[in-house]
Amino acid sequence: MKYVGLGLLALLLLFVAVLLLRTVLLKKKIRPAPSAVLWTPEEERAYAKTLSSLVKIPTLSRNQGQTWEDFALYQQKIADLFPLIDKTAEVHDVDGNVLRRIPGAKPGRGAWLLMGHQDVVPANGQKGWTKDPFSGEISDGAVWGRGAMDCKGTFAAEWLAVEELLREGFVFQNDLWLFSSRNEETGGGGAEAAAEYLQSIGVRLTAVLDEGGAVVTDQFPGLSVPVAAIGLAEKGFVNLKFTAKSPGGHAANPPKNTPLVRLSKFVASVEKHPPFKRAFRQPVTGMFAAIAPYMSFPFRLLLGNLPIFAPLLKRVLPAVSPMAGAFLSTTAAFTQAAGSAAPNVLPDEAYIICNVRPSLHQGAAESVDLLKKRAAKYGIETEVLFLKEPSRLTPYDTGIAAFFASRVSACLPDAVVSPYLMTGGTDSRRFEPVCDNIFRFTPTRLTKQQLAAMHAANENLSVSALAEATKIYKYLIGEYDK
Repeated sequence: MKYVGLGLLALLLLFVAVLLLRTVLLKKKIRPAPSAVLWTPEEERAYAKTLSSLVKIPTLSRNQGQTWEDFALYQQKIADLFPLIDKTAEVHDVDGNVLRRIPGAKPGRGAWLLMGHQDVVPANGQKGWTKDPFSGEISDGAVWGRGAMDCKGTFAAEWLAVEELLREGFVFQNDLWLFSSRNEETGGGGAEAAAEYLQSIGVRLTAVLDEGGAVVTDQFPGLSVPVAAIGLAEKGFVNLKFTAKSPGGHAANPPKNTPLVRLSKFVASVEKHPPFKRAFRQPVTGMFAAIAPYMSFPFRLLLGNLPIFAPLLKRVLPAVSPMAGAFLSTTAAFTQAAGSAAPNVLPDEAYIICNVRPSLHQGAAESVDLLKKRAAKYGIETEVLFLKEPSRLTPYDTGIAAFFASRVSACLPDAVVSPYLMTGGTDSRRFEPVCDNIFRFTPTRLTKQQLAAMHAANENLSVSALAEATKIYKYLIGEYDK
């Protein structure tokens, strides 16, 4: 028995030694090579002025039936700013959205679609703006205003790159499509209509490139190098209404388990014991594999040996970071509520609204069913207000994805190029019927402040980041068209 114990101890020590050795050997350092892209101070200033002029046009998200004058001004402005695109590209009208095609010299060889929506969320009523949100002010090394980052910066960089290629006499071998929705922020049907149009004329896209991940630093503990996060999939999107009913009555004589009490118990139950399964799946496993070699030792040990530590990490990561938790499972956020119309009246009906982001491994239908069963235990009815399943997963390690990742790496040699799961949503998923390779990535360097300013006060984009993104788009198009 003694020797069995010693043998087990020896095996354990050997296992630990192998694990530590593997972790040490896994370590890598970024050794930046010269970047494939360069730009001049004059170009940087010119690009910033272009973005500034677009930010000045308040293309606020509209609902059906509202007027679209600002969008007409925006589209006239882009015709003025990008005269060669305006002259060269075919115009395809899709319900007021911008859809252009620059024909390739070799029809049928392939086609890319570049995307970046026109509409922006409102800025009125938000505290903390230090600049006029529609001034397009260029100061402190950045362009300021609503839409500078989301998503007119993406749009400007793409169109500036294409305009520059045309000015240099570049001959496109593949068809290049440019699309810009005017209702992305409201979940409108612009992108869906464009995809249906492409499908109706027999277009099959090789790749779609839209907003999504970016080049970020200090977003992961223990990682100091930038990460170029390329979104390969999006979580789903569901809005649920949970309603509790009772006879109501006077607040002076409250019975047990009134509607608000039952709703409160339900909410507390979901937050304390979420019904969703946590799992490591692609592209999250690919992301951890990509960044682990560049992390400090404790994180490199855990993430670099994921099959061993997955059970532990599934419990720990959500407690450490809400973002990490969102990577591993469906999330449910309770965002709105209503009860009675007076403080001394018990409601005969009360409700809460829940925004659910279903994971790829536990889709919208299953996630809703889990919440519905939990709600029923508290006598609560469930109504689905909106439901969108998670997107498909773009294959990452072969074909166009491998090409794309290698070219991004050539442009950003100081960064780790990594797959990424989008916890938000984009228009790009609408093009799944006509494309298998959808990449959600804008090659702009964003600070923590800039990321926090998305849909918030003081949105801005660095002029150097805009210039770099423009040159990266130009390089990608040129490389793909070889």
